[in-house]
Amino acid sequence: MFIHRHLARLKSSSNQRSLFSTMTKFTDYPMSLTERPALCNLTPPGNCQFTPTWSDVPLLDRTPCGTGGTSFILRFGLPDTTKPMGLTTCACLLAAAELENNDNGEKQDVIRPYTPISTNNEVGCFDLLVKDYGENGWLSSYMCQDLPIGGTMKFKHIEFNVKIPAPFTHKKIGIIAGGTGITPMIQALHAILGKGEESQ
Repeated sequence: MFIHRHLARLKSSSNQRSLFSTMTKFTDYPMSLTERPALCNLTPPGNCQFTPTWSDVPLLDRTPCGTGGTSFILRFGLPDTTKPMGLTTCACLLAAAELENNDNGEKQDVIRPYTPISTNNEVGCFDLLVKDYGENGWLSSYMCQDLPIGGTMKFKHIEFNVKIPAPFTHKKIGIIAGGTGITPMIQALHAILGKGEESQ
């Protein structure tokens, strides 16, 4: 019922129909490196739609990323589909799902942190870059393989997950990252290279 209500709200006007089309089709991927990124819309801490209480939001789309076949861009809806997420740059979300433990057959909550690769100029949805680690990645495998389009995931945001928000005061920043550990770096690069005030 949640996903039907969620999608119904998006289709309630011509503007929202256009938004729905944008949200469910990855027209912006693969990303183009020929132009500066969109304005990052820097947001101070305390404005994220996700709070310390878990919220269920639907998976809107899943798109393979790269040539290895193990990474995916997952697009999720937001609690309020008329607003951007409002997440501080380089901060992360906590994702959770109740999954069955193969060792004892019991269900338990599995929680992992993820940093979105989308910016706050994206309204009504956000994107995660997730690598599927197969048998070694309990939650990542569920998100990339088993979670159906329209199925819901739990997300929340806590103050502890805000580290060094933009605008950055340092004039030089060294970036060392591997795998999907690049996602906070993508957030930082959006803030540094994005169109807008030079001060960001």
